[in-house]
Amino acid sequence: MMDVRVASLASCVLAFAVPQLAAAEAVADTVAATGVYQLSGVVTDSARTPVPEVEVTVVEAGEVRRSAVTAADGRFTLGGFPAGQLSLRIRRLGYKQQVLEVRVGARGQPTFVEIVLTSVAQELEEVVVDADPGNRLREFRQRKQQRGTFGRFLEQGDIRRLGATNSSDLFRSVPGIAIRAGSTGGGNTIRIRGCQPMVWVDGQRVLGAELDEVIQPGEIAAIEFYPSSAGVPAQYLERGNRLCGLILVWTKTQ
Repeated sequence: MMDVRVASLASCVLAFAVPQLAAAEAVADTVAATGVYQLSGVVTDSARTPVPEVEVTVVEAGEVRRSAVTAADGRFTLGGFPAGQLSLRIRRLGYKQQVLEVRVGARGQPTFVEIVLTSVAQELEEVVVDADPGNRLREFRQRKQQRGTFGRFLEQGDIRRLGATNSSDLFRSVPGIAIRAGSTGGGNTIRIRGCQPMVWVDGQRVLGAELDEVIQPGEIAAIEFYPSSAGVPAQYLERGNRLCGLILVWTKTQ
């Protein structure tokens, strides 16, 4: 009787294992056939604590090829790539930026990378309440100094030199930006990774508006653009819009 039970148990184990093995082999066959390997990973700090809101970007020949932002558990997925060498740029405010060379598809397997960030001291931004309108750009200039690698910062002199017809033209040289003529003929649309960046004017969110719909270059005192959530000031950050970027506009008069 005991031999029958053992034989039955062995048959059940084998019946359970065979489908799993077949599924794993099917995945391996698909990867081998397509030559595309998934690239994913996790970002932690030196204490091995997951770090959310980290921008992980595939950079090729100086151009942004694909980007992702880590979730609350520090994990990210960049999708499928052919086997070969890729450069990853990893950055988040408060941590030292890294550039990592990754070999995708090594040993014919999906690639999972573990990235450890080193924290750096950050000077806290000063909050100033001043009746002088000229000082309202102090916040802008502080961020330009502290977060310059995370976005593009332009003042009136920069805007005049660029000679932009539309405000959107100020960002034509930003990697990963797509600027196209708007359907209404009154300006352009701005898209990054296929979605529309948020627009704020003098600290107020302009819902659903294109930049060219709300302001002309001659009306701008200063403008800052963040292509992702990396470096975005906390008061303007929205978790549901992490990859779409942010445009902050400061007008010449409020």
